[in-house]
Amino acid sequence: MQFRYDINGLRAIAVLSVVIFHFAEEKLPGGFVGVDVFFVISGYLMTSIIISKFDKRRFNLMDFYLARVNRIIPALAFLCASLLIIGLFTLSPVEYSKLGKQAASSVLFLSNIIYYRDSGYFAESSLENWLLHTWSLSVEWQFYLLYPVALLVLNRLLSRDKLKVAIVFATFLSLVLSAWLTPKNPSLSYYVLPTRAWEMLVGGLAFLYPIKIYEALRKPLAVTGVILILISCFVFSEKTSWPGISALLPVAGAYLIIIANRNENILLNNRLFQALGTWSYSIYLWHWPLVVFIYKNELNEAFAIAGFILSIALGYLSYRFIEAIKFDDRNSSIRTFVTNKPLIFATFLALVGSFSFFTNGFIHRAPTTYQNLIEDVEASPLRNRCHTNEYVAPEEACEYFVKGNTTWATIGDSHSVELAYALGQELKATNEGLKHFSFSGCRPSYGKSEGFSKCAKWYNSSLEFIADEPKIQNVVFVHRYSYQLVGGSNKTYPDLRNLKFDNESVELLQNIDRAIHKLASSKQRVYVLYPIPELPAHITKLIDRELSVNGELVSIEGTERSWYEERNAVIINHFKSANYPDNVVLINPANYFCGSEACFSTKGGHSLYFDDNHVSNYGASLIAEDIIQNKNSGVSVL
Repeated sequence: MQFRYDINGLRAIAVLSVVIFHFAEEKLPGGFVGVDVFFVISGYLMTSIIISKFDKRRFNLMDFYLARVNRIIPALAFLCASLLIIGLFTLSPVEYSKLGKQAASSVLFLSNIIYYRDSGYFAESSLENWLLHTWSLSVEWQFYLLYPVALLVLNRLLSRDKLKVAIVFATFLSLVLSAWLTPKNPSLSYYVLPTRAWEMLVGGLAFLYPIKIYEALRKPLAVTGVILILISCFVFSEKTSWPGISALLPVAGAYLIIIANRNENILLNNRLFQALGTWSYSIYLWHWPLVVFIYKNELNEAFAIAGFILSIALGYLSYRFIEAIKFDDRNSSIRTFVTNKPLIFATFLALVGSFSFFTNGFIHRAPTTYQNLIEDVEASPLRNRCHTNEYVAPEEACEYFVKGNTTWATIGDSHSVELAYALGQELKATNEGLKHFSFSGCRPSYGKSEGFSKCAKWYNSSLEFIADEPKIQNVVFVHRYSYQLVGGSNKTYPDLRNLKFDNESVELLQNIDRAIHKLASSKQRVYVLYPIPELPAHITKLIDRELSVNGELVSIEGTERSWYEERNAVIINHFKSANYPDNVVLINPANYFCGSEACFSTKGGHSLYFDDNHVSNYGASLIAEDIIQNKNSGVSVL
């Protein structure tokens, strides 16, 4: 096949849009569409390779796979190896453990699945992940594995015309799935092959259905394609649900350029774009770690410009000295794969990365105090089983740990999970059990209809169950109140300008009071927790930061206590002035999470949290001990 200079130039547009977007998002808010353009190009090239060899009766599946191995793995593996070597000397054990996991999943082409699974409620910022961008390579690799097999089967069973129709149908199904799933589960739709396959299949259709275009129309068609991609770069942003229907615009742009088939195109076939297109794969690989480095070190815009230039320079060097290495990809056999150097190197990196992950980043190289703190950073072992994000009948809620004598219950959002577990452990000493009710991100919804919140049905049925169950005599009530009442975020610490108090806030306070009064009407004690202090960053970041300055790692500060009190002023003042019955006991975690000046992330050599706002099992045990002591003494702790 004749070399397509226009497609090589299209690669340049794709990589430039992605790189500019990542280094200066405000300049090109939709630059991420470059990935979609790459997908269309891949689909076109893979289809042309496979079908052309079908026609010549020369297609060999193992040769195809080996060619992909030799094309993709060397530069990727070199990047991963470089990061692992550098990271060993520059990253904390926790960070190095994460890098190991990312490197292993990248060279195994599973990173899209890993990043989807890690993209939930406790997900870190994308700018914390050194190899996040490899998700797109994993999607492409999965396509490379399945697509030729599907074409082989179809080619044997169907005529060429029917094979082409089957690809049209598959493209349509994938597009419909993407359009349906994107608004429902945007993270899943973004990362997985079934909702991305249509973009690559559109490229395949450009080859399978060649359109005869008059010479006079080729140039305007190609220009239109470039314009569609450029429009996409400016009209879309991270707020756009993606991919879905919106992705049709850049995909259509890439499709038009491919079918125009015009090599004499100054927009695409110029020295700069041809060079960038040739280096585009390596540029893409190297640019993201530089973006993460700049973010982690809080460097200014000048460093972003330097990072952009360095991405191109490293991309060239990687192309010149890594991609240019020739490996044999013919007459493949099992032995050829076993002895293939890129595969051997990738396997070695996968083992090293996995070992790093499972040893917590070779944590034994760190001080014992650090190891002990990291060991404390853990959530309830029953969180995944007992904490819900959908309606669960109250009878099915988890019970800890004494059956037949369940005299306690906890109810709330995710801030109650570790407390339920820790309190259950404490209650074993008195042969009492506990029933755990928690719903992720649940707004206080007692007395409201199902339309009020996702958790309203669960909230009403669970609270009524607790109130009506005579065996349950003690209830613990806790929410992340201020997040629901006034908004704002601990991630913007110390800024508190985004707090709001409106009619909805008043309604939520009424819901809280309604729930507390309902529980108090039938229970011996209702323990209402004041808000749990939040941290300005993930607990491990604060520990790592202290380690980097040779801190003593005993009691590490989180926020100023005055910030905690101002952020939570609405709910704190409400609780102080509320006219609750005498059997309502207010518990204030700040009394042992905070000093007079600051609130802590670690205290006495123990981690109080497992992220930036949820208490660890150790932190929860302090609250649980306070509740038990209060029950025994009958004194309210404020």
